[in-house]
Amino acid sequence: MIRNSGIFLSFLFLASCSFSGKTEKQSSFEPGMVLSYDKALPLSQKYSDLFSRVETIPLDTTGNFLVSDIRQFRYALDHFFVLSRDEILIFDRQGKGTARINRYGQGREEYLSLLGFDVCEKDSTVCLLTYPSKLMHFSLDGRLLREHKIGVRGFEIALLPDHSWSIFTNNLRQPESDTITLLDIYDETNGTSRHLIDGYTNLGNQLLPSFQQNRVFTHSRNGREVLFAHPLSNHIWSITSQDSVRIKYTLDFGEKNPPEDAPEMIHPDESPADAVMKYWPVYGFNSCWENNRYLYIRAFVDKQLKDILFDKQSRQLYAGWMTDDLIYCQIRPVEATDELLVGYITADDLISLEDYLNSRPEEKQPEQVTRLIERAQEEGNPIVCLYHMKQKIHP
Repeated sequence: MIRNSGIFLSFLFLASCSFSGKTEKQSSFEPGMVLSYDKALPLSQKYSDLFSRVETIPLDTTGNFLVSDIRQFRYALDHFFVLSRDEILIFDRQGKGTARINRYGQGREEYLSLLGFDVCEKDSTVCLLTYPSKLMHFSLDGRLLREHKIGVRGFEIALLPDHSWSIFTNNLRQPESDTITLLDIYDETNGTSRHLIDGYTNLGNQLLPSFQQNRVFTHSRNGREVLFAHPLSNHIWSITSQDSVRIKYTLDFGEKNPPEDAPEMIHPDESPADAVMKYWPVYGFNSCWENNRYLYIRAFVDKQLKDILFDKQSRQLYAGWMTDDLIYCQIRPVEATDELLVGYITADDLISLEDYLNSRPEEKQPEQVTRLIERAQEEGNPIVCLYHMKQKIHP
């Protein structure tokens, strides 16, 4: 098993130079269910203990559907939606490309940058968050349906059950406001927005670093809530409407908990990314998923990547490294239902896996893995992995 396989560190470019501040609204929330890391048992589970099989779906490159990078990913309406560079690529359940949404430009009905997106399953539309700040709604075949300007700047969006939008504002100072925020709500029906979680005020409009994946939102199994977890906090929030946000889980690492205030020892010229990796023993909570049986988080603890699994039936927390013995390569999780865990692996992940397997010639390579490696070398697109839960999970 390669510990570095499937690990992605990407740091956003930063614009200012101070790193201290307070997240006062975060502190005012009740902590929710507290899970003590010190009481976690060693994680000995393998993927085959949780899942009966893995279904692999290569994303086709035919018709110029080449994925150059994955900034965000969703599985909805039996389709895979990939934000790559400044366009949305849509693939069907078999991995065949069906539509591309690309309105890059400086004219009407165009954008200079595509920041985030989400899928509305009720009316089968795709909504883009762009710069200049607006929401653009498209059909599944790529037709623009409507657009309108919004007064919120952000980097990721998630549609809430009441059809308002949660927006990860990433520590930006919002227009016509002195407030620096992490999470805002936008109500499309009346065009109003408001702040839910304050940012690090003295950080001064710097963007937070991201670890592993550029994602902070996770859609729930039942569509009744969205989970929010940004990389510098050990809290996981539940957002159910524009009027309801709460901390659902707090992972307690004792003295190693991420600070509510940024550490004072950080030099003013030091970037937040460098400072976090240097001073913070725990960070990176942006690869979580949850269903009725499990809560899973991948985070860095004492600078080592850890799988953290909470079994809701036994109410037991586990921590360590869970071996993916079904595909031999750690996936990048996206979301989960009670039947499926959805994730993907990149061509680079598979090439690294090949190097690892070649270094262990005594280990027989599974035929499925060999085929995936060959596919990655030929086409280079990611492989979607659908892990089928081993048993039916009841609420």
